[in-house]
Amino acid sequence: MSETDISRNERYIEIFKKLVDIYIETGEPVGSRVISKTLSSPLSPATIRNVMSDLEDLGIICSEHTSSGRKPTEKGWRFFVNALVEAADLSALEREAFLELTKNSNGRSVESILETATDILSGLSNCVSIIMTPTVNAKIKHIDFVLLSPGRVIVVIVSERGVVENRLIEVPSDVSQRVLERATRYINTKLTGMTLDEVRNSIQDQVRCHEEGIDELTQEIVGSGIEIIESEDGGDVFVKGRSNLVSNSGEISDLRNLLQKLDEKKTMKKLLDQSVKGQGIQVFIGAETKSFEMFGCSVIAAPYGDSSKNLIGAIGVLGPSRMQYGRVITLVDYTAKLLGNII
Repeated sequence: MSETDISRNERYIEIFKKLVDIYIETGEPVGSRVISKTLSSPLSPATIRNVMSDLEDLGIICSEHTSSGRKPTEKGWRFFVNALVEAADLSALEREAFLELTKNSNGRSVESILETATDILSGLSNCVSIIMTPTVNAKIKHIDFVLLSPGRVIVVIVSERGVVENRLIEVPSDVSQRVLERATRYINTKLTGMTLDEVRNSIQDQVRCHEEGIDELTQEIVGSGIEIIESEDGGDVFVKGRSNLVSNSGEISDLRNLLQKLDEKKTMKKLLDQSVKGQGIQVFIGAETKSFEMFGCSVIAAPYGDSSKNLIGAIGVLGPSRMQYGRVITLVDYTAKLLGNII
């Protein structure tokens, strides 16, 4: 018997779906007697055990012990998501939460809107929510050089979308705020209507040629600012709802290391990059999550765009493999579409 045969067999599908539903609800391996009490048509526990044995032979379910109940494997979760999951409808409470996000979006920065969206998503899903903000390679509105302390300067980049990013650079310890103001004026006269890539290419060439109008120290400041911006990947990552993992800790192996992984910006961006390259909702289970394969997690993610339909980031939910896939898929999809209308 193959997965195709199972998908065409109503009895096998009903038993497997009941097993998954019960396991999602309880987190405990499911026995044949429990399933027999929930079926639409009565079946003996012996008949159910035979079906479960076939499912186990296919690697779709497994048992921890010979006499214990069964639970889905990674392969089983994938089969469940591909063949059986149906998107759920938003509840009135969920719609109200998203309505508040829409009402309060006017006049707020993109960064603030995205942070609120992740808060809402983590609260509604009872999982960790992750969002990758747009890279500042949109058109640049303004760049500032601000003296933090002797030898340390903050470069503040503001895009036309309202995204603000900060970068720290080191400069000679005798650099004054007046020099930084000259660098700020110089760079801002050059960047009107440019993307960050265009700013880098244009200004770096001019600085290398020692264009007249700025002294060598100002050129050094401008060059350092451009170089440090170029070395960053752009875009930030918000992670909210880490505490939700505690309530699901029984389903997640090595919770402490998982929490550490969630704090690694590059790891989170790599995860969400997978969804940006795809189309629509993407579901990654177990080993498919790559950086999170050893933790027994699943990730549901989707790209989101701006009002011009340009893809600018991704949003997702990370939780145990035993998550309510239909409901979380709906929440992530709705959030991504809503952001595309707001931003």
